[in-house]
Amino acid sequence: MNAIINEIKNPYPHLFSPLRVKNLIYRNRVVCTPMGTVPTHTILSSTDYGTVSAYDKALGGSAMMNMTYHGSQRTKTFELCGGNPFDKYEMDIIREQLSVHKAGGALCSFGIAFPWHYEGVLYTPSGRPFAGRKAEKITSDIIWKQLDMIEEKCRKVKEFGFDSLIADLSCDTMITQFLAPGFNDRDDEWGGSFENRARAGVEFIRRARKAVGSDFVIELRMSAELFMPGSYTFEELCKFVGMVKDEIDIMNIMVGMDEYHEASVKMCPMIFEPHMGNIKYAKKIRELYPDLLINLCTGIMTPEEGEYIIANNIADLVTYGRSLNADPYWPIKAQTGHADDIVPCIRCNQCYNAATRHFNTACSVNPRYRRENRVPLILPKTECPKRVVIIGGGPAGMKAALTAAEKGHHVIILEAQDKLGGHLNIADKGKYKGDLRRYHNYIEHQIEKSQVEVRLNVRATREYLKNLEPDVIIIAIGAEPKTLKYETDNSIKVYQVTDWLKENYELGEHIVVIGGGSVGCEEALTIADDAGKKVTIVEYGDILAPNGNDLYKAGLYQHLDAQENLTQLTNSRFIGVKDGCVEIERKGEKQKIPADTVLLSVGFQTDTDAVAEFFGIVPATYYVGDCKNVATIMEANNEAYFIASSIG
Repeated sequence: MNAIINEIKNPYPHLFSPLRVKNLIYRNRVVCTPMGTVPTHTILSSTDYGTVSAYDKALGGSAMMNMTYHGSQRTKTFELCGGNPFDKYEMDIIREQLSVHKAGGALCSFGIAFPWHYEGVLYTPSGRPFAGRKAEKITSDIIWKQLDMIEEKCRKVKEFGFDSLIADLSCDTMITQFLAPGFNDRDDEWGGSFENRARAGVEFIRRARKAVGSDFVIELRMSAELFMPGSYTFEELCKFVGMVKDEIDIMNIMVGMDEYHEASVKMCPMIFEPHMGNIKYAKKIRELYPDLLINLCTGIMTPEEGEYIIANNIADLVTYGRSLNADPYWPIKAQTGHADDIVPCIRCNQCYNAATRHFNTACSVNPRYRRENRVPLILPKTECPKRVVIIGGGPAGMKAALTAAEKGHHVIILEAQDKLGGHLNIADKGKYKGDLRRYHNYIEHQIEKSQVEVRLNVRATREYLKNLEPDVIIIAIGAEPKTLKYETDNSIKVYQVTDWLKENYELGEHIVVIGGGSVGCEEALTIADDAGKKVTIVEYGDILAPNGNDLYKAGLYQHLDAQENLTQLTNSRFIGVKDGCVEIERKGEKQKIPADTVLLSVGFQTDTDAVAEFFGIVPATYYVGDCKNVATIMEANNEAYFIASSIG
């Protein structure tokens, strides 16, 4: 590494300082992680350039774009499944993808891994099933043939014009499985001792260096820990790095696996995990191998966090993932003094098809994500400005207002409360809501900066609306908490969870939460974790948080199960309160739970009568968000955007 004098002044001087690695110059320290989509996963409103939203991310100011081969419609197979990016007819596709990735002046690396498949057969080191799929035990002969193919692919990475090579030995790759004793019970040269388990990985790196020569940058990407039974230890990972350090230039540190949800929530952490969780691994690698450059990945969400990591010499590069889905242009915004305009990621993982099973994969805060061919980067100004009145200043109302204002319409928000935010004002409270708070602050700040007129403490009526003479009405009045009928002798304080969050009522030492949806579970976890109180969740259904995506539930369950002072009761019906106890019926039997506080969290309901009151005033009347269907921020934001952007 050679130091480069940096005379550019910006709020994040370390994060946006140049870095020279051999013959490459990174213009800053921001790296865009590869997020690809297998071509069989058709995305109607986007073009597959090898990385999701690659077109925007390439122009957004990152220093390095990472790219992997996820196949094409012709092959319908990606590299881990045996596909070859440098097949004759694939190279036209790769060439255009490379051009897109470099369009904004970023460097572009290419990832090569050890495939799971060979000649159409799925292999694992020991023939054990992989993520529930049947596999055969890979033979030594096939291992050597795969290594020959890897060497040739690495050679072509350099030849094709990529700037560096990613040796991807992370997550679920075959090398990871060879290293992990729980996945590898071989007794030949590829198993048993650590040296034997490491052999395939060491040979991979040796072949890669041989293929690209001494002057080409190789970055090794590995999971510090897999968070699965039978994983290798971090100490073994460090030992492996020591075995190959002289052949690599950069160590990319991540964690977890992709195919197993319990490990995937560490690789792509939800709100229950801290930001920058991999710092401890980077510090140890730095201590052991001070001459090795480090690229730190996972749970790094803001420019402030990247600045901290680089300024404190924890790492030399920082890889960002979901934050670049939320706002692909945040690096430019950050270094030009517009960090307040960065759209924050709320770590919901709706952008990750492994979490959603393709049911509703999208970004909660960026409607352009995976829709670049449908959603323009900048909305065209209308030639006929209209008077748009929005009833309700919650997330859907604010998004609709900003979108309509961007098109040039005159927008008025009528909000019944004394501040904007709607349910965000209570939903963003608690230790797990930092990401949501950042989004809440962001969108309110955007309203403040806009030309949107906000009228607080105004409860809309038909007469009030008619006096405004609107051309368009958008109803975004939200939903109200469901009420619950129950027996009570008033021996226990009972609050709606929304009222408790709003008023911060004092809790006792034994709390029962009625309703195990996302809100109930998150608040129960917060109370048990922060206050150390004894908490019981009573849920009528079979599972907790049934509407959460798969990774949300996996992360939530891990933290709920780890709380010794939290009890989870499903298939349980709340009867009422009597003699200082909560009475429930479970498995046909009545039970009593001693408690001094009960929080009701049984969901929300729309008020269709209230919505209907505002129809019939003007033809262009719409309703969005929770007042239409109680849903998520993703659904509210996306629906509000498309309705507001369609106003001519």
